[in-house]
Amino acid sequence: MDTMRDDIVVEKVDLVEEKDKVETEKKASEFKKYSLVAFVYAIIYTFCLFENHRGITYPIYMIATLVNLKIMRGKDGLTLLSDRNGKKGLGIFYVVSLVLLGIHRCLTVSSDLFFLEGLACFLLLFSFIVYLYCDTTSFDVLAWLLSICITVLKPLQHIGAPISDFSCFIKSRQGEMDDTAKSNRRAVLLGIIIAIPLLMIIISLLYSADIVFANMFANIGDYIFIPDNIGEIIRIIFMTAIAFWFAYTLPRFLSKGELKLKANQRDKENPVVAITFTSLIGLVYIVFCGIQVVFLFTRSMKLPDVYTYADYAHEGFYQLLTVCLINIAMVSICQRMFKESIVLRTILTVIAACTYIMIASSAMRMILYVSVYHLTFLRLFVLWFLVVLCIWLAFLIASLYVKSFPVFRASMVAITVAFIGFVYCNPEYQIAKYDMEFAKNNEEEYEEISSYILYSLSFDAIDALTTDENLLKRFADHGFNNYSPEEYTGFRKFNFSYNNAKMVMKK
Repeated sequence: MDTMRDDIVVEKVDLVEEKDKVETEKKASEFKKYSLVAFVYAIIYTFCLFENHRGITYPIYMIATLVNLKIMRGKDGLTLLSDRNGKKGLGIFYVVSLVLLGIHRCLTVSSDLFFLEGLACFLLLFSFIVYLYCDTTSFDVLAWLLSICITVLKPLQHIGAPISDFSCFIKSRQGEMDDTAKSNRRAVLLGIIIAIPLLMIIISLLYSADIVFANMFANIGDYIFIPDNIGEIIRIIFMTAIAFWFAYTLPRFLSKGELKLKANQRDKENPVVAITFTSLIGLVYIVFCGIQVVFLFTRSMKLPDVYTYADYAHEGFYQLLTVCLINIAMVSICQRMFKESIVLRTILTVIAACTYIMIASSAMRMILYVSVYHLTFLRLFVLWFLVVLCIWLAFLIASLYVKSFPVFRASMVAITVAFIGFVYCNPEYQIAKYDMEFAKNNEEEYEEISSYILYSLSFDAIDALTTDENLLKRFADHGFNNYSPEEYTGFRKFNFSYNNAKMVMKK
């Protein structure tokens, strides 16, 4: 009986060891497959982007990211462009859009575009990764945002994976170590761990006990060479390590189908709830929109004496914009949460129509305000955003009547195209051009406009100022005093907008 029990124990131990061996070989194989590509990408990433997000190397970084994705997916038998269903159309769109946004990063020095483009590149890149590794056919905006958050945080779930895989890779290369060698390695490591706190206590006591010993330790730094740029070296190493970690971990685990997110499939609620609150809100909107048509669009009603049309337009703009966003969210949520109903669909269509009137009112208010004062980046961006809202709302209305209409994908494509068009039209140049024309017809506004151009616009606007030599010189002097030459010159940091400003001033 004891012999049989011992045989069973030995068999279980052998099974566990065999399982551990298979797992070790698997991790070693994964490290061998992904590590070299991830390491090369991390070096390219750091070279391109270390303290440099507007230079000519940014497009190189973007292309390197796409090439890295292609190679990583190729190792798993996948392609760069095809989604989970084998379709390539949207993949081509993502790649072209990311490259165009990457190229434009070195064409501008605008601080406003710097933030907006950075956000757009981040969202589009991770949206592309989600598209490659997850079925996004029935995604809505909420599912899209949630999937991006999960993808960004996914490496944290496997924070030690590269180290663990590397350890298994070393073991597979060295072969099995005998028990004595393993024991000695553990003993040395344990001895070092015990020695560190003891040495700290003992050295501090001896330091205070003997002046010669204390002086020796005080001057020990003279014998240790520390480079002047040690902080920069540490940041480069850290940046490379983080880039390697992301580049290794994401494809390593996403290829195994760890990103699983489906559209909301739960039972929908009684539409009477939505009909009740949307009908009450819709009545208020109908009254409000009637006032907009009579009051703002036709100007057939008299304003109070203390108001100008520009003051009236500016006062309510941001409130109206907020209501428009609420309406779009409300239509989306009602579609997501409540059962289909002809009455509800009709009410939501009315609310959508009222939202269009509110968007038109917001646009007219902003245009009216700009015509009295002048154009700024925020005002131009808001007008662009209102156009985007119109497109998004049109897709939502289409989805009310065509259930299979891909609202998210259509909106994502339209907004991306609109944003690429916005940044490539050089908005700061257009703003300066408009404001210079405005100042010619409103000389009393010249100082305010010139002040805005000097302190709020970047070198992107310099070509619009060539007709005013005095303002051009002031603008250039202010710009070159605020931009360090090292920030936009050299092989890595060369920027076309900055270089164009230097060429304009040479002429």
